[in-house]
Amino acid sequence: MANYLALIRKADFIDLFKYGCFHINRDMVQEFTCAVENLPQEKRIFDDIVKNANNFDSSFTYLFIHYEKDSENIADINIADVRNIYPLDQEAKVEFSISFDPRIKIQEPLWPSAVREWQKQQTIEGCKKGADNIWKIYDIKEPIEEARKIITDDILKEFVEELYDNRRPSGELPIWVYVLRYERHAPYYDDTRGAFMDTTNAIMNYMKKEEVDYSIIENTQIMHFFQNSTVLNFQDILTLMDKTPEIKKFLDYTIEIVPDYDLIKIATLFYIFRRQYIEGFKNESHWKKGGDDCPKEFAIACYMLGCTLGYEHTYDCLYDELPLAIFKPKSPTPTKAIEKINTEAKPVKQKENSTSNSDKNKQPKGKTAQRKEKVKTDKAEEQKVKVTTDNKTGDAEQLKLFNNL
Repeated sequence: MANYLALIRKADFIDLFKYGCFHINRDMVQEFTCAVENLPQEKRIFDDIVKNANNFDSSFTYLFIHYEKDSENIADINIADVRNIYPLDQEAKVEFSISFDPRIKIQEPLWPSAVREWQKQQTIEGCKKGADNIWKIYDIKEPIEEARKIITDDILKEFVEELYDNRRPSGELPIWVYVLRYERHAPYYDDTRGAFMDTTNAIMNYMKKEEVDYSIIENTQIMHFFQNSTVLNFQDILTLMDKTPEIKKFLDYTIEIVPDYDLIKIATLFYIFRRQYIEGFKNESHWKKGGDDCPKEFAIACYMLGCTLGYEHTYDCLYDELPLAIFKPKSPTPTKAIEKINTEAKPVKQKENSTSNSDKNKQPKGKTAQRKEKVKTDKAEEQKVKVTTDNKTGDAEQLKLFNNL
């Protein structure tokens, strides 16, 4: 009898346990001759098995089984052939211990560190596939290889590792890591001006080599420029920035960081897109047309967006754009005649529910009146909410770094 280690899906093991037999994927089976307790030192076995595995969302998806079998039909196994069950990591072990039959013994993971690196690499590949999807959806003419020269695999690796390790960027990292990992923690405008303020904040994080508190940068000239601006159009803001001598030093500094591209355009477009499509990408042609004025910067911003969203949040839009051959034909849009009927029906409904003024005075307020009062109250509250800035000077040592920006 020979010893084999196989990678199978959790659902497949459930079927194996339920029906007693199962045909597994031969490509994800490896024979081993070492002692079972020495398997953690044989990472080569892990590498040979997982190279043919499909992508997965969590470590619960797969598990390793050790089984004994003669040399014939090693892909057809019986539950009695199984000797050990190994989860991918400790989290999966806990989950299996809860969800599997309580009689089943779950061993310690064999290669938890290798599994974590495997997951990171899959995430990096998912990032790049997300960018590929946006390239196809928008039919971007700029070569995607040029964007990959800017947002390199090393940058994506740092980006992904920080996500997995739950740490924030710090130290001598490329500007693109600070841009990709930036998160808003300040009361910036919820419009294009706010995206420019996000860009400014990310650049100042890069300058300080760590995330800077809002109180340190709110009184800089560049932040005052955006705080006091009433211009909302992307191109108009850029034009106004070029015409404002007080922020020239900041603009010159961004050119020093990225000489070949407009860093402000790239980062701001990226933050606009990321805020717009955080739940999933949609093909909105006006954004593509907006990239006509800065095609290279638009392409890099789209690449960063695709990497942030990944394949998971871009495939739905891609499938809709292709469309897939397996999709049903799209339903026809409602005709104008139907719309007209619906429009004409509204006054009738209102008339049936109408009440004379004298009756209104006698009746208690119904749900409609209550809703109107609530809307009125909500609007009044909205008028009170606005972005305010105080006169904090911040820490003098910190402010010195951003002097005249």
